Amino acid sequence: MAAKLLTRVPYAACLRRALTSKLVALAFLALMLSVPAQAQPVPDDRQVAAVIHDYLQGSSYNRTEQLQRAFHPDARLYLSQPNSGMREVGIAEYASWFSKNPGQSNGRIGRLISTQIEGDIATAKAEVLVSRDGARFVDLFLLKKLAGQWQVISKTATRHAAPAHGRKVLLVVSNVGTMPGTRLSAGNSFPELIQAYATFREAGYGVEFVSPEGGAVPLAYIDTRDAEHKQWIYDADFMWALASTHRPEEVNAGDYVALMYIGGSAAMYGVAEHPGLQSLATRVYELQGGILSAVCHGSAGLVNLTLSDGTPLVSGKRVTGYPDAFEDTSAAYYKTFPFSIEQRLQQRKGQFRYGARNTSYVEADGRLVTGMNWQSTRDVVKAVISQLEGGRLESRTDSATRR
Repeated sequence: MAAKLLTRVPYAACLRRALTSKLVALAFLALMLSVPAQAQPVPDDRQVAAVIHDYLQGSSYNRTEQLQRAFHPDARLYLSQPNSGMREVGIAEYASWFSKNPGQSNGRIGRLISTQIEGDIATAKAEVLVSRDGARFVDLFLLKKLAGQWQVISKTATRHAAPAHGRKVLLVVSNVGTMPGTRLSAGNSFPELIQAYATFREAGYGVEFVSPEGGAVPLAYIDTRDAEHKQWIYDADFMWALASTHRPEEVNAGDYVALMYIGGSAAMYGVAEHPGLQSLATRVYELQGGILSAVCHGSAGLVNLTLSDGTPLVSGKRVTGYPDAFEDTSAAYYKTFPFSIEQRLQQRKGQFRYGARNTSYVEADGRLVTGMNWQSTRDVVKAVISQLEGGRLESRTDSATRR
């Protein structure tokens, strides 16, 4: 009998310990679930951007409360006057100028250009296009963080002549810096970025960037011996924009008349399958009646786009991109590609065509404009602008036979 008791006692003890452990674990889990989750603090750069957003939205849609929220009550604004004069006003007086027709657009279109933060002070630069006046204002802000809250304490501005349209375009880039499963670098094509950005800006368009994750994006094919590359690599506002791209959920499709996919190897990853980018592109195209465009490997972004009736967006349309004939299909980089741009577009019933290597080749079919390679970038943008400004839009091809 004693022997039997000796064999049962350890088992009972283990059972009690197991039950106790489960009860403790359940109690701990219940305690954790009852404690509110600690929200992650919002980085200062995003807080500053939100303040400038309040200014831009408040002044563009006559929302005086939102406009005043961006400023310290004692903030001073130094505004230009005719004959090189200057007028100093307080925020209450300034906000009163936007009190008519609350919530309605007054024709101002703004965008944040850059921010710089040092401890509890910051500067910011923004652009405001006023189409009715053919004016472009560049605003400079001085901000201070007081009691944990960023506010504008001073603002000034300068005015430039600008085209009267006051429109904005959106460039799509990728966050992927390494080709999946390898140590090979991936990046967004710097030549395509600078040529698209510069050509749109020269025509008076505001340009912003969006990526799947937002924030900084990798760059490829930079050559600082090239004068144009050197100009833009040292352009602080341009590089800030590439380091501060929007996430899709931060972007309102209604603010843009065109969306363009930029190429480079990074364009093959994370863009085509991203639901937020897909929704953004189709809203620009269908709801806004805007233009979609892509260049080189950027055409990968088009392959999964579907219209509201379920039809692939490229179905029945002439389209181009970097063709398989120019790829090194035996190379390690190509083997990481999730699909062939040419084959996938053809599967979606797109009429894929291309021209001679290292020459500009553009296909424009209605509100879809695509370019074969980086050399086509400027011509793609010019074709987009031509259509936006009411010009006749035709395909531009090189001397080679269409394929």
